[in-house]
Amino acid sequence: MNATDTWSGTPVLVPVSAPALELSAPVGRTNGSSGRLIGEIDLAATPPAVRLARSYVRELVGQHFGADRNRLGDLELLTSEAMTNAVLQGRPRPDGTVMLAVLHIDRFVRVEITDGGPPPGRPGGPDEPGPLEARALALMKALAADFGVHRGPQGTAVFWFGMGVEEGWRLP
Repeated sequence: MNATDTWSGTPVLVPVSAPALELSAPVGRTNGSSGRLIGEIDLAATPPAVRLARSYVRELVGQHFGADRNRLGDLELLTSEAMTNAVLQGRPRPDGTVMLAVLHIDRFVRVEITDGGPPPGRPGGPDEPGPLEARALALMKALAADFGVHRGPQGTAVFWFGMGVEEGWRLP
């Protein structure tokens, strides 16, 4: 890919059934055959972590798939929204961090953000993951191939979203 190559801005998705992205547990950590962990990082559950998460995902996915920064804008935006939601609406894990994991599943990139779960006393009860802000929800519906949330180990909340690998990206 050359710097002069143009991209239409329209993501090209390869049809894959939704269950390929919706997992009961993170696939990369169990060496499942349908996906693999590309990278993961623990970040302090503070607002500066949002910028770090966005940069981490951009660099990791860019290097893994050979995609340039111009092609990763939607992925960066959704990472930023999901991380902001975890930092502002959730609570940190016991060590004060939020974990960000990036997985490659078939022809999708799946980003997972694990926080300590909903804060105590939040409406809906302590066993329900927190809601997305209206802006984040609208962006997820518009840009993600799929997204969801599940309860992780020790009461953590794992929010995830998946985006299709675009045409022209090199698949490892």
